[in-house]
Amino acid sequence: MNFKIIPFSLALSILCGGFIITQPVFANQAETEVKSIWSVFSSTAGGFKILMPGQPTETTQKVKTKTGEIEVNMFTVERQEEGTKYTVAYIDYPQEYIDLLIKKNLVEQAIDTGKNTALDSAKGTIISEEKITLDGYLGKEINYTKPGQRVTKHRIFLVRNRLYQVSAESDQAKQKYLTKSISGFCDSFKLLAK
Repeated sequence: MNFKIIPFSLALSILCGGFIITQPVFANQAETEVKSIWSVFSSTAGGFKILMPGQPTETTQKVKTKTGEIEVNMFTVERQEEGTKYTVAYIDYPQEYIDLLIKKNLVEQAIDTGKNTALDSAKGTIISEEKITLDGYLGKEINYTKPGQRVTKHRIFLVRNRLYQVSAESDQAKQKYLTKSISGFCDSFKLLAK
């Protein structure tokens, strides 16, 4: 009698345990849409467009320089959960100043001054630096570290009388996971057609 119970129990457990319950799939079932946080942000006044991970906060501040007071226009998105900050800034210089830079062949030196100003204000240490261009305009890309275990990719371009700065700052520990996002952000910066 024991022999009949064991095979019956075994057969019952195989039958019951062998069935996998699955969710039915219907032919015209709606797909779940995943929406990206990245969208194109465009500034007509700034003359540029770029992919941003959210709606940027726009700020303006006046800065005193040797050539007079200038206005810095900034567009920033901070992603607290990623420990990142994405910024585009531009400064319009007087045309006479730009003409003088061109006449004295000092455009690259002016870009270096912008680089050095950014590094000084961030108390940064350069990791790498290279010359780049944007639609034929001279620029520079620098990667640097700063206090607080932060890493920044910073691009500077002089376009006519406007100095553009595009930067992405992140926590050093998270930076390796954000490489594609940071590069995509910087690479997406484009000038609007005039």
